[in-house]
Amino acid sequence: MRQPEEDQREKENANGETRKHSEIVIDPTQIVTNGTSSPPSITTHTYSEALAVAGQGWFHTILLFVTGLCLMSVVNETVNVGFIISAAECDLNLTFSDKGVLNGAGFLGVVSSSYVWGFLSDTWGRRRVLLLASTGALIISILSTFAPHVWVLIGARYLVGIFVSGNAATSYAYLAEFHGESSRAKVISWAAMFMAIGLIFLPSLAWLIIPLDDRFELYLFGMRYDMWRIYLLLCSLDLILIIAGLLYLPESGKFLLTNGHREKVVQILAKIYHLNQGEPEHTFPVKSITLDAIDAPYADEMQRRSNLGLRYLWQQTVPLFRAPLLWHTLKASVLMFGLFATSSGLFLWIPDILNTYVQHEDMQLCDVIALMHANKTAARTNDPTAGSTCPIAINANIFLITSAMGVVFLACYILNGFIINRVGKTTLLNGWFVVCGICGLAVLWTSDFYLTLILIAAFVSSGCLGGVLSAISVDLFPTNYRAMAMCLILMTGRFGAMAGSNIIAYLLTYNCNLIFILFGGSLLVCALIGATLTET
Repeated sequence: MRQPEEDQREKENANGETRKHSEIVIDPTQIVTNGTSSPPSITTHTYSEALAVAGQGWFHTILLFVTGLCLMSVVNETVNVGFIISAAECDLNLTFSDKGVLNGAGFLGVVSSSYVWGFLSDTWGRRRVLLLASTGALIISILSTFAPHVWVLIGARYLVGIFVSGNAATSYAYLAEFHGESSRAKVISWAAMFMAIGLIFLPSLAWLIIPLDDRFELYLFGMRYDMWRIYLLLCSLDLILIIAGLLYLPESGKFLLTNGHREKVVQILAKIYHLNQGEPEHTFPVKSITLDAIDAPYADEMQRRSNLGLRYLWQQTVPLFRAPLLWHTLKASVLMFGLFATSSGLFLWIPDILNTYVQHEDMQLCDVIALMHANKTAARTNDPTAGSTCPIAINANIFLITSAMGVVFLACYILNGFIINRVGKTTLLNGWFVVCGICGLAVLWTSDFYLTLILIAAFVSSGCLGGVLSAISVDLFPTNYRAMAMCLILMTGRFGAMAGSNIIAYLLTYNCNLIFILFGGSLLVCALIGATLTET
């Protein structure tokens, strides 16, 4: 039987006097809108859950390749000058001192800008910083190939170091924020291997290009464009691939989410879902995304960083030099300094040293270097104009030897990945320190060419310990200071590479034996310091 209220409702609807078309009438059992049930509420997913739904596939392969190239570009643009200093010696009238400053210029640029790029990455966005850094590095690197004077080249390489530092500071964060907990550590390790690949690529390219100088002559803008200049140009081609890849890739979803752009994050993950799963974007089942609970403090920290500006850097740095973190900061920084000074500092000089050593394979390395220096000094004393006719013969085999050392680096990275969990991070670190230090000292007592090369390769392979030391250092600092601590420690390491290169430049003219005594002994000291680190 119909109720009086229902009769009245029908009359009101018929007359259109009191009820709007979309009014909702509440029933004791359900909600009805114009006679139909309301849609179910949208389920909110956390960012990690949404990433899991998007899955792994082509997007993450492209992302790994681009970020790996970003890391490789840091190696390319800071180490490549080590392969041109012999070829450019005549063109730019390079002394040992000039070579040392030129070798360290890129590292100095990286050191002096690391903090700023890290701050910009957290305020401007990962992708934007990588685009700016790669574009700036590409432009300055191309211009540096036209440098008419050594100090122009040094200044240009310093600016390249400043820009490429943005790739070093941002690549890991950009890559990690598109991966969940289960795959994050693995892909970061794979990306780091691109740096070792760079140490194979650089000498291989030098082997193909630089020896062609006697066969071809190219003139641009009224100057002879030597093969070492073409080599520098080709070393920058990876930056073009990086820029193209970044124009295709989106901004970090986690970065956008911390800044409140939820709808944009859903759109980005829907595209990732389409690339990985091959399904249309509109079928992506996630429609609402929120930060994981563990990342909420991170979002608050990002907001505080944005509000404070550069003052944030000061507030985050000062506690690292106060108890109880002071000793952790000092020990980790000293160890990273020693690693980079020995490995990168010496590696930059290996092509130039080997170019002389291959001419006297039956002598001890330092005796050859002393003879080379004495001959150059005598030539300049007897003929002040010799600099204009200084023929430097480049032996192409030195680049193959250096490339083989890059393969050793890569093998050490892979080996460390297999055994680090079995032997422990601290044991692995200190064991490598001792082995590499002994190999460095042993160079002084051998005159066999191939044994010397093996010892030098083992000596500079200490550089592969950077990742192990970073893994230990992360556990030494609280979460809220961890990022800044690692930035400071790595910055100290790159400063060590610059310092090591210039120290070696001085010792090559003063006393070559001290190179291996000083740096080999420093690795043994590092082993003693490393034994005091507490592993968690």
